Amino acid sequence: MTTNDTFSLGVTYWPRRAGPLLWQRYDRGAVREELAHIAAIGFDTVRFCVLWEDFQPGPERINGRAMRRLEHALDTAHAVGLRVVLALFPVALLGQLQVPSWANGPDIAGALRRARRGQPLMLVRPPGVISVLTGGRYRPVQCGDLFSDPTMIEAQRYLVRETGGYFGDHPAVLAWQLGEGFERVHRPESEQAVSQWFALLTDELKIVAPRAVCLGVVSPTGLKRRSGPRPEHVAKHCALTGVTVDLAETPVDHQARHTNPAAYLHRLTAGLSERRVVVLGVGMPTITHAETAGCFEDDLYGRTAPVYRSTPGEQAEFIHTVLERLYDDGAAGVWLATYADFLEELWQAPPLDRTRCYRTMGLIDALGREKASVEAVREFARRVRSASTLPAQPSAVDAERYWSDPERTFREWWREFNSSG
Repeated sequence: MTTNDTFSLGVTYWPRRAGPLLWQRYDRGAVREELAHIAAIGFDTVRFCVLWEDFQPGPERINGRAMRRLEHALDTAHAVGLRVVLALFPVALLGQLQVPSWANGPDIAGALRRARRGQPLMLVRPPGVISVLTGGRYRPVQCGDLFSDPTMIEAQRYLVRETGGYFGDHPAVLAWQLGEGFERVHRPESEQAVSQWFALLTDELKIVAPRAVCLGVVSPTGLKRRSGPRPEHVAKHCALTGVTVDLAETPVDHQARHTNPAAYLHRLTAGLSERRVVVLGVGMPTITHAETAGCFEDDLYGRTAPVYRSTPGEQAEFIHTVLERLYDDGAAGVWLATYADFLEELWQAPPLDRTRCYRTMGLIDALGREKASVEAVREFARRVRSASTLPAQPSAVDAERYWSDPERTFREWWREFNSSG
């Protein structure tokens, strides 16, 4: 288990042939083959994203076929010695925001029911300017605050009860990740609302799975807002704390080294939470045969951001350096962004049609051939297995000072960190 005295080396699993359509185009043979390869590389942990719309097609409906496929994936992971993190209702996925179609609209019926019980009538909001992927298409966001909307919370609790009740005792399950990216859809009502949400959902899971280990994740977006999610609030309610370092909002301005953004976000999150932190989403895309290495403009969560596309050798050097650096800095674990590149036929479908960097961020290419990064991971895994002690965790930071003006302090501390090398 990822605690203060262990280190987890993991990767998010998307198959190269199905990609984000994993649960819709589930191939048992491919899953067995690829999970065995992941274990053989040296990973000890694999993260499965329980895509919200695939598993919960309605507020009170569960997709039985998807649940059976997840059971097979868990059984397969256990058979090859991998521990699994189940990410429930992940909204920020592969560079785009994704919510179920039933959730992306005003809850008129629910508002009327609450009004009849004497509660204030909720107003119907117009479509937002943020685009979300829902029902396989991009649409303006219309859902409410995913941390505090009563209808959404009831649906989330239902999914937690169903999945936790069914898989809570599965021997492969290491941890349950509760949400990811809610704050990118809407600014949370308050930091207290976010803290209450984590308290509610962790309690709900513990009812059906008393031994469940919960993971809460923060993002660069939340770290620059008073409303969070804040690392210290996540740490209060979850046994594990993580930070996403995917490319959309890492502080890349004038970075001295490609590994600096991930190292900074880890140091900041660990300092605020005063505990070891798991770093998620580490990766660097590689060029295809028709491209040259360099920066390009990509669509990440609805905005344009610069992304560096590397040669396979540069990717391997990055993976080697970032793993070594985060480990030496006292991280609880590092989970890479994706196992495989995706077949070109998937590039024309959401979300890969807009977010190009995730097409080639894997450790193996779309034809199943290992990239140079695989050997970098193998070498690092050997080092971790032979280590007798872990490096010390980062020092605490002044949380009161930081949250007095998080956006300004985030940038000031980044400039100081980046200038130091």
